Amino acid sequence: MKIESKKYSRRFVISDIHGCRNTLVELVNKIGLQFDDALFFLGDYIDRGPDSKGVLDFIINLKKQNYNVFTIRGNHEQDFLEFSEFYDPKVFLQYSKAILKSSDLLKEDGRVKKRFLKLLKKTELYYELEDFILVHAGFNFKNENIYEDITAILNIRGWEFEISRTNGKKIVHGHQPTSYKKISDAISTNAARIPLDNGCVYTKPHKFYDYHKLGQLCCLNLDTMELISQKNIDI
Repeated sequence: MKIESKKYSRRFVISDIHGCRNTLVELVNKIGLQFDDALFFLGDYIDRGPDSKGVLDFIINLKKQNYNVFTIRGNHEQDFLEFSEFYDPKVFLQYSKAILKSSDLLKEDGRVKKRFLKLLKKTELYYELEDFILVHAGFNFKNENIYEDITAILNIRGWEFEISRTNGKKIVHGHQPTSYKKISDAISTNAARIPLDNGCVYTKPHKFYDYHKLGQLCCLNLDTMELISQKNIDI
C-alpha cells in the first residue's frame, strides 16, 4: 500500500513486539509520540511474550486517541487468523494456550474477540513510502512482481535485495532476529536494507540465538535515522 508519509512531523518504525506490552509502552514513551507523528508497526505483535492482549489493546487505544498508527501484518498474525478459521474453536483455544501464548485474545468459546479480529484483519502487507518500503519479512526478488508473493512478504529469510527494482527505495523489515550491532551498522553505513528485529523476547539462553546480542525492542526514526531501543522488561 502506498502512503504519503512526509506530511508527518516524524516517522517511526517498530518491529516484532511479540506480546511484550510493558517494553512497548516504555519505548513509545521514549520517543515522545506526538499527534502529528506517524508510527509504523512491522508486525508480530502477538505470541511468545506474556501479554499479546495488552499489546493489541495499546495499539487500539493509540488509534482511538487519533495517533497516526499504521499496522503491518506479520507471520504470527497471519497464522493466528488462519488457525482461528481452520480449527474448531475449542481446539484453537487449547492450541493458543499451549503453543501461541495468545489465548487472552479469545473468548471463552474459543472465538477471537471482535476488537482484535478487526485490528488484525485490517493490517497491511507492506507500506510504500516516498523513500522507504516497510514490510514484515521481506520480498522474493526472484519473482517478476515482488509484491505478489505473500508467503515471502510474511516469512522469507536470507533474501537478496535489488534496489533497482524498488525505485531506489530502502527496505526496513523485521522477522529475523538480528544482533543490535548489525542493526546499528546497517543504519550507520546507509545500507539499502535495514533489519529492525533485535529479538525482543530472547532474554534467556536459546538453542538457536545468542541472547546476549538480543533482547531489545527497536525503533527507527526514518527522518533522522536515529535508532532508539528499550531492553525487555516483560520477561
